[in-house]
Amino acid sequence: MGQPDMKLPAKLKGCRGVVLDTMVWIYLLEDHPEYGAVSEWLLLRAEAGDFAGLVTPISMAEIIVKPLRNRRPDLADRYRLALRNAANITVCDFTWQTGALAGALRAKHGLPLPDMFQVACAMEHGGVLVTNDAALRKIDDIHVVCLSDLNGLSPRKIN
Repeated sequence: MGQPDMKLPAKLKGCRGVVLDTMVWIYLLEDHPEYGAVSEWLLLRAEAGDFAGLVTPISMAEIIVKPLRNRRPDLADRYRLALRNAANITVCDFTWQTGALAGALRAKHGLPLPDMFQVACAMEHGGVLVTNDAALRKIDDIHVVCLSDLNGLSPRKIN
């Protein structure tokens, strides 16, 4: 993929706990035509030390669904390894407190529980979530960076 000409948002610079939402990984691994390059660029910025990323068990669960449905356990394994071994990206394990916070966020915002776990993890570890789900912009408890903001496209939620 060719690297886009983008500038890292100030809220990401030096942040030690940027949660990378599932769609960042899916766009990268499936070489999405609109967001694959920006996702790769973002992970290269993490690798270069511009920020430290986090990946959650939610992303692990969500990313393997399609390969497993398509009877591609080999691809699911490749995706697992990609998430687990990405440079300067740490696995964020959930705690009892993470669950309580996610529940409170779901009650407050009415958004899906998996998304609220992503937000809760961001709140606990740095306050930044990178996604492309425009619905998460309404959450004022964290900084939300949409991939579409980085490359000038309109955000879309993928299934």
